[in-house]
Amino acid sequence: MLGLAPKPQTKTPPPAKRWRNYYRVYHVLTLYRVGTVFPGIHAGPDAFPSQELAEQHASNFLAAFNPPGRYIMDFVGAFPEGDAAN
Repeated sequence: MLGLAPKPQTKTPPPAKRWRNYYRVYHVLTLYRVGTVFPGIHAGPDAFPSQELAEQHASNFLAAFNPPGRYIMDFVGAFPEGDAAN
């Protein structure tokens, strides 16, 4: 008949992932925004729009948090929300 082809279906891109930092804690700490944190791997309280921003924030935070020559907390990595570090 007319030879009309159906419209191609447009695919919507997946939602943007938010990135969360994970830290390894070596001592029992009481942090203002998080409360009491025990040794182990824990997620940070903030989510970031990109992995680069998350890693930069973790670098700045640990430089200010850890005293010179000691490690109270260490950076494990930045992972998309929903993925676990452990």
